[in-house]
Amino acid sequence: MRTKGDIIKAALVCGVAFGALANAGIGRAAEADEASDPNMIVVTANKRSEKLADVAQSVSAIGGEELSYRNLVRIEDFAAQVPGFNIESGGPRTVRLILRGVNTGGAGATVGVMIDETPFSYQSGLTNGAIDTANLDTFDMARIEVLKGPQGTLYGATAEGGLLKYVTNKPNLEKVEAAIEGTGEIVDQGTTGGGIKAMINLPFWGGKGAIRASGFYTDVAGFVDNPLAGRNNSNNGRRYGGRVSILLKPTDTLDVRLTGSRQDQKFFDDSSVEVVGANADPLHPPANAYDIANGGRLVHNSFNGNPSKNYYEYANLTLDWDVGFASILSSTSYSRLSSQFRSDATSTNLAPGVTYGQYLASAAYGEPISFFGRQTNAGKRWNQEFRISSKPDLKIGGMGLDWQLGGFFAKEDITFSQFYDAISLATGQVLTAPGPAGGSNLPGKYKEFSGFGSATLHITDSFDLTGGGRYADTRQESQVINYPGLLTGVSAVFYNPVIKSHENKFTWSAAAKYKFDGESSLYARVATGYRSGGPNLVVPGAPADFPFSYKPDNLTNYEVGLRTSLFDNKLAIDVAAFYIDWKDIQVLAVFQSSTGVPYTVVGNAGAAKSQGGEWSFTYTPLKGLRISDAGAYTDAHLTADAPGLRAFSGNRLPNVPKWSNALNVDVETPLADNVKGFAGVSWVYTGKRVGGFNSNPAFANQIPLPSYSTINGQAGVEFGRYSASLYVRNLANERGFNTFDYNNGYNLTGNAQIIQPRTVGIKLSAKY
Repeated sequence: MRTKGDIIKAALVCGVAFGALANAGIGRAAEADEASDPNMIVVTANKRSEKLADVAQSVSAIGGEELSYRNLVRIEDFAAQVPGFNIESGGPRTVRLILRGVNTGGAGATVGVMIDETPFSYQSGLTNGAIDTANLDTFDMARIEVLKGPQGTLYGATAEGGLLKYVTNKPNLEKVEAAIEGTGEIVDQGTTGGGIKAMINLPFWGGKGAIRASGFYTDVAGFVDNPLAGRNNSNNGRRYGGRVSILLKPTDTLDVRLTGSRQDQKFFDDSSVEVVGANADPLHPPANAYDIANGGRLVHNSFNGNPSKNYYEYANLTLDWDVGFASILSSTSYSRLSSQFRSDATSTNLAPGVTYGQYLASAAYGEPISFFGRQTNAGKRWNQEFRISSKPDLKIGGMGLDWQLGGFFAKEDITFSQFYDAISLATGQVLTAPGPAGGSNLPGKYKEFSGFGSATLHITDSFDLTGGGRYADTRQESQVINYPGLLTGVSAVFYNPVIKSHENKFTWSAAAKYKFDGESSLYARVATGYRSGGPNLVVPGAPADFPFSYKPDNLTNYEVGLRTSLFDNKLAIDVAAFYIDWKDIQVLAVFQSSTGVPYTVVGNAGAAKSQGGEWSFTYTPLKGLRISDAGAYTDAHLTADAPGLRAFSGNRLPNVPKWSNALNVDVETPLADNVKGFAGVSWVYTGKRVGGFNSNPAFANQIPLPSYSTINGQAGVEFGRYSASLYVRNLANERGFNTFDYNNGYNLTGNAQIIQPRTVGIKLSAKY
């Protein structure tokens, strides 16, 4: 990897000096007025529509036009444009969300996901909620909102580190609308892809109702070959989905909205690639360990491939009733997430230089085999929320008061199953002698009852105080069912005892905001958050110190921020500095079963802190020219030892770069009557990171991940309702690593997830 060193640091220092410490929404060149004036951006961070300048916490918003203009289709695309927002991508199926460095790996999510009024992330830590993230296509979105720091007061347990909120476009009661978009693209060393997206909006009932429907289908280009299976570009796939929303307004005081949506994706193989690595001696890697193996060809050899499919679907009914002195909202939702995949573990290391395939072939089956797992993570949720919110003109003692009270219920049923098969390389048949490999199933349940409230007191026209709290009562239960096999050590189906847990938790937040110089504001906020504890999977032959349950972890966030604009609103600045104290961190611990197979369970260990700053600025020196910069400095590390992870005070938290930055330059100019041209370029920098903790002393722990930069751009023309553009991602074809392991590649190589190679595409669209 090339080192940017002093040049990058100098650029970042300039960004900090210019934007100081913060974050904010950004808009495309065609929306320069809104992008350069933060007071025009409307968000729903506090469960009410308000100007960004009036929100006393760190919020970033990216509008729908900006998402389309920059081709920010998925989380991997738009996260870099949000200060302090990092991801750990495990391929097309999984993505871990990290805000302000709150991450130690593990199964439970630290960032919540919402779609309008529908919670869409697992509350329970019994399944892979941290990586099975609802990664929705952004077509026909009103905006993306990212809330930094704990949001437990209004959004509950999974929002310990922050919240990602998708805000969809509501049906338009006033006019017919339609849009269509087609794309085609080609990936370096890969194949072609493309897709089509469309939307239609139809009012009815004399303007008292409207229906809005959108859908998309995308062929995803592959770029990784699987020579062992004889397939080129084997990681190709497809995504498709749709959303239908009906809005009824029978009276001026009542809105009824019913929405249903589903998104599917299927991929035919994994997108990881083989690197040189250090399989036989991972504690002493060679200097070229990070080089792509196979002469630079992007290859992932697998006997059986690693196909996957998953879907997200939800239905929501929201009623919003104006009762005069307040508004009452009811949100009823049902959602499902399902992820099914097969993982070829033949080349996975049992010990340095010894794979599962080699070991089982000699110790159990007596012939060459391939070894793979079949896994299903699935969950379904029912949610009901009621809340009542004051009108903005309420006065008490001459001071304004905004308040809201609410109640929330959630019921979650999850299924987490893992089964393994050994397949004869000679016959291709699943081997059952001397026995099947075995597996297990974990059904689990989660219930939550909670109440919350918040209030903002407008002491003067310039000074506000805000406070809020939430009390939650949660109950969970799970049961591991083991099926016969060599790995489980049982000869018949065995039902382990049902494990239950019950906990109560209170979270709170407080903030002060001072408004000065028109719409500029300075704020300070303190907030707490947590991640639910719960019962653990029972390990067969568990040792005496096995943790049958784990506690919630707890987080307190302190932040100060400034939003302002200068030079007649040509320069907008949003800055924030934060400090996070994180205790009783939930971590993954490894226990050996009576059969010698390692089992991973959740425990609590160590403490950590994260501190730093985030900045964003937008500068429009001339009409049609916009320069924006968004970035963060994050110092996140342990402050107490966690020996079970081989982690000690001072170790950095995984997959968190100290420096990250996105610099955008956009121009727009008239070309003729009703015709304008536009072009933009983005430089995105991701700093050095370290990988996850590995508790096995035979393997490398927290492998360093090199920094990388990408250049993305777009250029095109708009003529009335039509537009055509060309775009490029990763222009310099950087081989940036999302994950890296010295082991687990075929033929004793390493294994890595890389960012998508250079991609060039064309987009045609029309709006009516």
